[in-house]
Amino acid sequence: MKFKPGEKGFTLIELLVGLGIAAFVVGASSMTVITMMRLSPQNNDWAVALRQVQDSGHWICRDVLMSANLTIDDNPATPEFLTIVKPEWDDVSKTVVPITITYELEDTPDGLQRLTRTNDTGDQIMIAQYISIPTTPVYNSDNRTMTFTIEATLGEVTVARQYEAKQRLPAP
Repeated sequence: MKFKPGEKGFTLIELLVGLGIAAFVVGASSMTVITMMRLSPQNNDWAVALRQVQDSGHWICRDVLMSANLTIDDNPATPEFLTIVKPEWDDVSKTVVPITITYELEDTPDGLQRLTRTNDTGDQIMIAQYISIPTTPVYNSDNRTMTFTIEATLGEVTVARQYEAKQRLPAP
């Protein structure tokens, strides 16, 4: 390629400066991509752990709210940690009958626990996994309120929430 009179190319210094700027931009963008790829599994673990804690809190608060009687089991040898008796409408007999609901913590191989909910008829559902109840729930009989903490651990992420559930029904 021939240059016309008066045309010049880039000097060596201009090429080195341009190359240095390009290297800086590529380096910064690659570090951003690497960081995003590393944080994505942590964010997924956090979202799953949070969902497990929220599901547990929702179900327990829901049943405590509708309960007429509840018993907290602080014996670590038994899997049950909470038994709730709540009135429920029976379509067959057209009367209100008491239903007993039991929450159990089952140990899993990873050292955490799985929370299941079982009623009188034997219907059992798994509420959450990867969880633990670090302290025994506390029941205040004066204002009929139960306070409890639930933790979920997944990977390196631990999420904990404290809940307070108040019984709506009058004392039996």
